[in-house]
Amino acid sequence: MAVYKVTLVFALFCVVLQAQRPFYAGKRPIGYPEIESNVEANQFGENGNLPIEANGDWNLIKRLSELPEDKQPFWFLNWKQYDDLRKNPQTYPLRPNNFANNN
Repeated sequence: MAVYKVTLVFALFCVVLQAQRPFYAGKRPIGYPEIESNVEANQFGENGNLPIEANGDWNLIKRLSELPEDKQPFWFLNWKQYDDLRKNPQTYPLRPNNFANNN
């Protein structure tokens, strides 16, 4: 009888663990997706300075750099300035809150 109780407890334990994640969500944990490494995209290293708008497509950057300057998109012409702005955004000081500082 004790073997049945242990088996039942173990089976319930397994069912509870499997119920935490649906079968169609896959076996991998939730987080960053698994991405295949692209040899062409990795030619400048993992930390290559690439604009966000290009979505990691080095071929797009090559094609856009071959276009005349008046035909290139605005984000491509100013992507270094955009990068600097994203790394060091302009911040404003907060005004004191009159309602929260009533001690």
